[in-house]
Amino acid sequence: MRHKIFITACAVFILFTMDVFSEGFYVGAGIGNTFFSSEVQDAIDQSREISENSTAWKIFGGYHLTSFLNVEGGYRSFGNISSEISSDLFEIKTTGWDIEAQGQLKIIIVDLFAEAGIMFWSSDVTFLGQSLDESGNDFFWGIGVGAHLGPIGARLEWESVEIGGPDNLSMVSLSATLGF
Repeated sequence: MRHKIFITACAVFILFTMDVFSEGFYVGAGIGNTFFSSEVQDAIDQSREISENSTAWKIFGGYHLTSFLNVEGGYRSFGNISSEISSDLFEIKTTGWDIEAQGQLKIIIVDLFAEAGIMFWSSDVTFLGQSLDESGNDFFWGIGVGAHLGPIGARLEWESVEIGGPDNLSMVSLSATLGF
């Protein structure tokens, strides 16, 4: 009986003190799904709505400024979106760098967070036999939930950026993190 109480007390102590080691720098990587929607003009100048999905990935790093505020930056690929519009193939591939502030609420091992920042994106678009490279920077935001045991963590998040006017791009991802 004493061993069970001792082991339980040690486990609780380790669980609460391991959080100290997760403060500071962290890195992570994730994979997920992109949701893309846009309105394009077809060959006869009619508006067509595109709504497609693709596999996406990201890598990121950050720093815990305080227990409630992080700064984070990363690189991501939203995958390759393709759709057929009036027998013409529309393709877009978007990548980008982002930097954001992240507000975080820690409840024991669970993290609830929201983030807002800027994304520097680049898109390669092919449609109606023409290729176009676009780039820009736009407002970027997201929400998520994570869990951590000391320096090791996992998180599920949804992030969104509006690129180039009518193009809406969001990403749901599952990521692993490692703190230093």
